[in-house]
Amino acid sequence: MSVRVAFVTGGSGLVGSALVPLLVERGYHVLALARSRTAAGKVEGAGAEPVFGDLARPEGWAAELRAADVVWHLALPRLGPPVRRLRASRLAREAGRAAAGLRAALGDRPLVALSSTLVYGSRADRPAREDDPPAPLALAGAALATERALAGPELRVVRLPWVYGPTGLIWDAARGLREGRFRVVGAGDNRWPMISAPDAAAALLAASEGPPGVYHAAEPAAPTQIEVVTALCTAARARRPDHLPERMASLSMGGAVAQAFASNLELDCARLGDLGWRPGDSWRRDLVRRLERPPTR
Repeated sequence: MSVRVAFVTGGSGLVGSALVPLLVERGYHVLALARSRTAAGKVEGAGAEPVFGDLARPEGWAAELRAADVVWHLALPRLGPPVRRLRASRLAREAGRAAAGLRAALGDRPLVALSSTLVYGSRADRPAREDDPPAPLALAGAALATERALAGPELRVVRLPWVYGPTGLIWDAARGLREGRFRVVGAGDNRWPMISAPDAAAALLAASEGPPGVYHAAEPAAPTQIEVVTALCTAARARRPDHLPERMASLSMGGAVAQAFASNLELDCARLGDLGWRPGDSWRRDLVRRLERPPTR
């Protein structure tokens, strides 16, 4: 039996760093796009073969892309605070252009794309379903632009909520709490659906084996912003922070991040559940452990 080839963009990012070793473990030969020697070292350490190139110039790595049986596109922009709305709009345009180039070079290969559940905006009426129309927050602009640019018959989109791991916005918030810089945005009773980076990677793999379409992946019973902040403060032995209205929080976090932190969302994850996917982690048990960065050699 021939070995299946996977091509991954964003393989050194938060979710990519969990997906690449999972694919290797499942027997894939993994090719991972890398812009720098640091990124190449990360994917090599995970058992993948780095392909040097720039996402905006797919002609330089189109041959490797065409050799793949399945492609995972995880290369969304890193959105560490502060992110103001104008910057979020610029990043959305850039992400859409890069995804359009990937689509042009891709052909008819199966494609799994990382996206964000913030494309649904903030809602309290019921859990968002996979077929609900987008009403995106500013921070989700890049994710939605990527989805639209990659549209095709073999596209599987996995929309993820707040992902916790050793980088990302939840890690940024935890660091801000330790340093006394983070403030609860609004009342704090808004729902933050959560998922760990390893569970997100497993969801992306499960979606690749299902029919084309949109999938959600999240832990059941989304916590509130206050519940997550309290757990982080307890672990860090830090005081629980003050509350700020969204407008005031936007001065330090940027409007796009403050709006996202104040958003309220719950998710229906029926489609991945039908494929047998279930989260293995629980934020109550695993949040702090997953935020720890591995020691450098």
